[in-house]
Amino acid sequence: MTQLPRNQGQKSAAPQEDFRFDPKHRLFFWCLAILIGFLQIWAHRHDMNPDGVSYLDIATLGAQAGWKGFLNGYWSPLYPFLLNIVFRVFHPTPQGESTVLHLVNFAIYLTSLACFEFFIAELIRTRSAGNIATGDRVQVPSQTLWIWGYLFFIWASSFWLRPSLESPDLCVAAMAYLAMAFLLRIRAGSGSWITFALLGAVLGVSYLAKAAMFPLSFVFLACAFLAVGSPRRALPRTLVALLIFLAVAAPLVIGLSEMKHRLTFGEVGKIAYAQYVNGAAHIDWQGEPPGNGNPIHPARQLLSDPPLYEFATPLVGSYPPSYDLSYWAEGVKFHFSLGRQLFALVRAFSSFLQMFSRSGALYAVLIALYFMVRKSGAWGSGAKGEWRVWLAAYAPMAMYSLVHVEPRFIGEFALMLLIRFFAGVRFSRLPGRALLPRAALVMILAPAIPIAWTAGQNFVDILRPQPFEQWEVARGLQAMGIPPGSQVGMIGGAPGAYWARLAGVRIIAEVPHPDQGRFWAASPATQQEVLSKFAAAGATIVITCLPPQPASMQGWQQLPRTNCYVTQYGRAPHTSG
Repeated sequence: MTQLPRNQGQKSAAPQEDFRFDPKHRLFFWCLAILIGFLQIWAHRHDMNPDGVSYLDIATLGAQAGWKGFLNGYWSPLYPFLLNIVFRVFHPTPQGESTVLHLVNFAIYLTSLACFEFFIAELIRTRSAGNIATGDRVQVPSQTLWIWGYLFFIWASSFWLRPSLESPDLCVAAMAYLAMAFLLRIRAGSGSWITFALLGAVLGVSYLAKAAMFPLSFVFLACAFLAVGSPRRALPRTLVALLIFLAVAAPLVIGLSEMKHRLTFGEVGKIAYAQYVNGAAHIDWQGEPPGNGNPIHPARQLLSDPPLYEFATPLVGSYPPSYDLSYWAEGVKFHFSLGRQLFALVRAFSSFLQMFSRSGALYAVLIALYFMVRKSGAWGSGAKGEWRVWLAAYAPMAMYSLVHVEPRFIGEFALMLLIRFFAGVRFSRLPGRALLPRAALVMILAPAIPIAWTAGQNFVDILRPQPFEQWEVARGLQAMGIPPGSQVGMIGGAPGAYWARLAGVRIIAEVPHPDQGRFWAASPATQQEVLSKFAAAGATIVITCLPPQPASMQGWQQLPRTNCYVTQYGRAPHTSG
């Protein structure tokens, strides 16, 4: 019997496709992604969320203690480590450090695009080798799938995984694209020892970027084992991937475990569950509600009405409670409550619905595909056993659903599942060349229109920049003679007070934002007592931003070009009557 060449052993109904993309088209979409991403970065270069302030503090203050300074029970080390390297090279001024941070994000964004390309290439290669097209039904041409992939990557970067957000989520996204690509390669029968080794290394780096990837990495490794198909062949390769993952992750696990005096890979999951499901472990947690444990070293409560907390020691940072929330929440115990868990799941479903509804693009795409498939096609289910790979993309959604869902947490996994959904669609008696013109009006314009709209908004914001108010607050404090290193108190809004870092001061006591109304509604004697407590705690000034009635704040000095007001050295404001 004559032996057929390897390629002729495949079904003739499913010829191999070229998984490569036209270089000219690739250059166009890269330029488009660079333009859209840079407009977003530059328009928001002065923005800074509370998480970003904490990462900046760790990048600078934490690094002074060497590598152990990056150990933090709540924040992962990779992102502040990258920031520290860049800051050491460029030495930005305080006013320019937010711009440098966003340029770092831009570089990570481009890296994630390259990783996403690798994922798309592996998906198309695997799809072609898996004979998804059968009979007279043809699959979406690879060139069309490339175009959809690029467009929805840019769309997701505008609505799900924004590069302007000061967080390590894009680092996780880049690693997730690589890990899924390796799983697809393993499923296609190309799971060499090197592929498994790279998978383990990528998963280890993803854990350094975000603690949630530690348990999820074991799901990826299990999927890699199942994707091989032969336990005898899969076991040694999976063990290699596991050992490399543990080698990368072990220094952080050991360091955190020594710091907490117990085995731990990070405290953020426990704290998040206690906070979002059990209603405990917020920044000023004092043990409420009952049943959530007892704080071992909480912020010190100086007054109860209005609540006033002091936290000058032992942690450093512009705002010590957010420098390492795991310290202040030490002693919290999360517990299962069916009612609260069901409520968390309902809230997660609402978040998923909001993600799907962003800009309306996905509704338009789904409706268009429905009518096209209904007329001359079918929904592809993929190759047999393909669930062994894609289980790794569904697992993060299931895990976050139990606690708290945000688009930046799961955007990369939702994007990969969306592209896989597009790749599985098949059409009957519809030539591949005719598919793109019929789908272009919806499949291309649906994401392109909101992309253009948000890019236009960012361009307008660049042409008409808003004042850098956080810097104006810092300048105002410097003009008042408040030197770097000073301790200040705040009434409301301390977690997002980037101005404290810019001015080089520390917020060491606060009336929390939800309770600031109680301070302004209190009697002059009570306000005097609060301000005296601030002074006794070591605050040289007390600052508040966006007070309820700024026109009536006698004795408070407004900082120029801001909505913030200051009273010095704990002196009470003058009141009439």
